[in-house]
Amino acid sequence: MKPYYSDEYITLYNADCREILPKLQDEYFGWTDPPYNVGKNYGAWCDRLDDDQYLEFCGEWITQFKCLCPETCIFVPRKYFLEYWNLLGKEYKQIILTWTPEGAIRGSFVNQHASLLTNVKPKHQTKDVWNNLQLPGLGWFFREQTYGHPGYTSVDLTNHVLAHLACPSMPILDPFAGTGTTLKCSKDLNRKAVGIEINEKYCEIIATRLSQQVLPLWNQMQDMPPFSPRTNIL
Repeated sequence: MKPYYSDEYITLYNADCREILPKLQDEYFGWTDPPYNVGKNYGAWCDRLDDDQYLEFCGEWITQFKCLCPETCIFVPRKYFLEYWNLLGKEYKQIILTWTPEGAIRGSFVNQHASLLTNVKPKHQTKDVWNNLQLPGLGWFFREQTYGHPGYTSVDLTNHVLAHLACPSMPILDPFAGTGTTLKCSKDLNRKAVGIEINEKYCEIIATRLSQQVLPLWNQMQDMPPFSPRTNIL
């Protein structure tokens, strides 16, 4: 298996995850945000399968994923929440993600939450409802660069997952790497990670992101605006 990109911390493969997962041998902490089968344009993947086809696909990659990852956390689509829970196992618990400000209702109610499923006991004290992380559901209020990916996973959420759930000594595995948020966060934390992405265009973006240097903490602090006593801290 020839990686598309590799460095001291990160290995990236440009392939269907079902081709790569059976060839990996280490144990990993698994974190991923899979395609939701809602018709998004991922370029190299059909996101509008029949339900039976989609769930067959999910069964294949989840079986392989669980063999490699004794501890996992998965961002699950609302439409298939129960099906994912059945595929993963009843030992998985739900973490609810909520966000504000809420969107205005235009003719119908909208979802103001999303869900993770995990079989991990938190490594640090946390709650099972995570409020007000930066998530794409914020719409106009979402401030992260999405790199043109229709199913972008936020840096804020990924850092939260790695901080509270991932064992520090275990490498991280993301079979749907997208534009590389998991890999970038892992590298910034000096953690090893493996990513798999089927779309070469996104692999190019990942390689560019991973090649960017992280500023030392002192330089980042110097670039921050001065603290104002009028700032509201929530």
